[in-house]
Amino acid sequence: MEVVQLVHQVDSRLIAVPPLPRHELRKEGLEWFVADENEGYFSDDFVRVNRAELDNMRAASAELFGLAMEAAQRIVDRKAWKEAGIPRHAIPLIVYSLQHEKDNYLVGRFDFAGGIDNKVLKMLEINADTCSLMPETALIQELYWELENEQLKHRPFNLLVHGLKQKFQKLLQQNPDKAANLLVTTFGYEEDVLNMRVIERAAKMAGFTQIKHSVLEEVIFSEEEGIFMQAKTGEYTRYDFWYKFTPWDIIAYDEPELWDILEKIVRNRLCVIMNPAYSMLLQSKAIMKYMYDLSPIHAHLLKTTFHAHDFYNHKYVRKPIFGRMGENVSFHNGSKKPEYETEGDFGDQDSVYQELADFNEDHEEYRYQPSIYWTGEACALCFRRQDDLIIDDDAEFVGHIVEVG
Repeated sequence: MEVVQLVHQVDSRLIAVPPLPRHELRKEGLEWFVADENEGYFSDDFVRVNRAELDNMRAASAELFGLAMEAAQRIVDRKAWKEAGIPRHAIPLIVYSLQHEKDNYLVGRFDFAGGIDNKVLKMLEINADTCSLMPETALIQELYWELENEQLKHRPFNLLVHGLKQKFQKLLQQNPDKAANLLVTTFGYEEDVLNMRVIERAAKMAGFTQIKHSVLEEVIFSEEEGIFMQAKTGEYTRYDFWYKFTPWDIIAYDEPELWDILEKIVRNRLCVIMNPAYSMLLQSKAIMKYMYDLSPIHAHLLKTTFHAHDFYNHKYVRKPIFGRMGENVSFHNGSKKPEYETEGDFGDQDSVYQELADFNEDHEEYRYQPSIYWTGEACALCFRRQDDLIIDDDAEFVGHIVEVG
């Protein structure tokens, strides 16, 4: 999310294409992404990535997910709950989840710096619980490529829907006693709903026979019977699988009674919940500190600690434990006083401190952030770019192609 030097320019990798026609997005029900303040969100450039660079990102993601799981277990073993931002009442379910629900993890996203033009790939963070950018990556990037494939020629690495489908199929096979019905919930925001359409598409392809989307407040949670929705006719339907676009940390801190009900539902195997509760540990940015402790010379890790004084040169980024969208991040480039910082809703949280990352940049000093989706394996790549020290919701989405050979 942060960088300092202009060394390797990516301009030679950019392929300019005509703007994405708005009517094409309208046909697919995706016009929200370019409406009003979102206009200009999609770049008119595609980034060329070579096969070796992509393979490096995929291999790094596999290594890092395994290391993150080791780090999560270390937090449990050391009872480092306060450092990880886990409240006391949430501990039992997280411990249980890590022991019994490892296979229930559906999808996450690694955000990186570097990775092209011989710049070392470095992990910035894991979006482990409720990752976004799914419609842009899986649907819009593909649509844009199809419109311009004669010029772009090579394809994007975009197997996100396929990866989700395979994971859903595995979950169905591992739970033969469960009905093939899926409840998908959000808070009702349009962006969240569009992200969930990707989940629903993959679930349908995987063989789920009933898929229901709802806002969270309309769901009925019973610690004795499971998770239900009530139809207008008054009938109740129980759902054996639930994908929630509601972060576990929000439930833990803002809805502790719901957390307690969900713990009973999970322990009694009344519903398969995705992503499982242990993903709260992976979402906590404290995981990066413990990953670094486990492998301080790992090629793809940035030094991450709980104290600013661990950086004698005062070159670091401070990030809230459960921060999102680049909010309440401060960028320090040689001084205790931040060179740049953002506002937001996470300022009262504990923080981690991470060494500055070296991003690829173009001649306009836009920084490029590659992201890899994980569904048990690396399944898709996307890029964002921004002419700012911190990549946040104002970033552009940039398509890519992977050159073979």
